[in-house]
Amino acid sequence: MAIVWRDALSVGNGPIDDDHRHLILLINTLELILTTDRSVADLRAALDELGVYTQAHFAKEERIMIALRYAKYDRHKLAHGELIDQLKLADRLLQEFGAAIPTTTAHLPQEVRDSLGGLMRHWLLEHIVKEDLQLKPLLVDRPKDFAP
Repeated sequence: MAIVWRDALSVGNGPIDDDHRHLILLINTLELILTTDRSVADLRAALDELGVYTQAHFAKEERIMIALRYAKYDRHKLAHGELIDQLKLADRLLQEFGAAIPTTTAHLPQEVRDSLGGLMRHWLLEHIVKEDLQLKPLLVDRPKDFAP
């Protein structure tokens, strides 16, 4: 089932919320690829796009946290690093197949498809809810487009 943006996920900052909406779109796309008979090249491209966008988003979010003098910045940045590591792990899961990798996602083992989809969904929602929403009180008095 696709992830749907809802106001409860908003941190009250346009650039961060826009990024989160786009990350949801990318993860929904990834899940669609994993649950239909698409090429593994499409899956790799989706993972690559997610990785590139995630790193850009994290850099933006970290600049905002520094400008806010966010007390939990170091811990939050560490969480970002762990999420990037999880994306790299997902890519390694595919690479482990080596030359034997199937050409379509329907031929990937179910546990691989479940693991990749679940991992991406879990880390995004868990991170937004447990980490990013802690920024909301610090952003309430800032312009909605605050992005140093």
